[in-house]
Order: sequence, then structure tokens, then C-alpha cells
Amino acid sequence: MSRSSRRDYSLLEIKKHDQPTDLWMVLYNKVYDVTDFCKYHLGGIEVLYDCGGSDATQAFEDVGHSDFAVEMLQPYLIGQVLQDEQREYHKLPKNSVDSDVIESIKFDELQSENLNEYVIRRVKESTNMMVLTFVALSSFILLVLIHFQR
Repeated sequence: MSRSSRRDYSLLEIKKHDQPTDLWMVLYNKVYDVTDFCKYHLGGIEVLYDCGGSDATQAFEDVGHSDFAVEMLQPYLIGQVLQDEQREYHKLPKNSVDSDVIESIKFDELQSENLNEYVIRRVKESTNMMVLTFVALSSFILLVLIHFQR
């Protein structure tokens, strides 16, 4: 959706989009249509379904999403919550302030490849780092256990 076609949505209107085939959510007063993103969500689709049609900011913060997670959402941004229904948040992700700049960079990058390929590539990069971290941590725990068994 282009920037010019974005608009403001009421919380009542957003609430209607809570089905797996039509799933919107609010993060930091921005409205995202995450229907097509569900299959790429590393945390599983159920989490997104639980937050569909609502303000998912607190759940998003509780998980501790990375800046990369915020970047991945940019193609799904469709608008924002009506001004008089917006909430104040304690913290904003670094990228939320510069989302238009980030979005233009990402869309320039996406012109040369399909959105699905881009998301899959970025998820694989992120997954590789998580696997390496898990292996390193597991190895360390195993070494500590072996040391204390002696």
C-alpha cells in the first residue's frame, strides 16, 4: 500500500479485522495488515491470531522484539489509529520515528526481489544467528555440568 493510500482507522474498525484471513493489529498507534505475514512469523501464527484486531504493543514489547522485527513490519503498514484514540507508550522502537526513511530504503531494496524472497532471506539470517546462539549456550552449559560432575 502506498503512503498516499494510508489513512487513519478507528479502534472499532480495526477490531473487525481479527480473523486469520483478514488480520490487522496496532503497534505504537500504527495499523498493520499482517494477514500475509503470519506464515513468516517466527513466534508462530497463534500469537498473531490472539492479538488480531487489537493493540498488540504490550505483547510486542513483552517479547522483546528486535529492530529487525520492526523493519519487517514496514511493508504491512496501512495507516494509523485516529488521533483522538491514540495511546501514549513508554518506549518507542528506534525505527518507529524514522519509519518513512526505513520504508523507502526497504522498498528500494525490494524492487530487485520479491517480497516473499526478501522476508524468507531475512528470516533465515535471523534463524541462523539464533541457532548459533543456542548451540553456543548449550555447549557452555554442558561444559559446566561436566566440570561439576568430576
